[in-house]
Amino acid sequence: MLLSLFLLFVVFLLTAAFRVEIEVALDRDAIQPKLRVGVAGVSFSVPKRLLTKMSSTIRQRNLGNPEQLLRGMKLGLRLLDSFVQMVELFHLKAIIGTGDPFWSALSCGGVWSLLGPFFAGLSAGNRLESVPEISIQPDFDEVRLALYLHCIFRFRLGQIIINELKRMAFAWQART
Repeated sequence: MLLSLFLLFVVFLLTAAFRVEIEVALDRDAIQPKLRVGVAGVSFSVPKRLLTKMSSTIRQRNLGNPEQLLRGMKLGLRLLDSFVQMVELFHLKAIIGTGDPFWSALSCGGVWSLLGPFFAGLSAGNRLESVPEISIQPDFDEVRLALYLHCIFRFRLGQIIINELKRMAFAWQART
């Protein structure tokens, strides 16, 4: 009986759709993150204490040289590709100011150059449920970074496991 309940629980975890909602507001030095996690229609908010602890742990990471930064970005993109199976909602509003009009405009263009391929890949994989709303504006007068991000995505653990097994099989097959 206990074994059958455990197997039922495992099957539920592998097939249930998980839903993650991220909302981050950043203006000057104030960061206001919100994270909600849900499974099978039941959702809960992650407590602010835990978010603060996670934030301090992330800030303590040593990304001193460009190689470590690039390795961290590659890992982040790979994890993002594995976890983000369907994007329900994506709203991004950013205001970037460096104090110099040239560098402010260049910074905005750089952000667009990062977002373009990301959304092209999501769109090509039919992972977008709605059109993303993105606004990136330069602030030519002052040094400023304001950001508002609201994103909702879904994933299934079973699909992530299958995708990773496929990647390992292709890597193993390529070596032989």
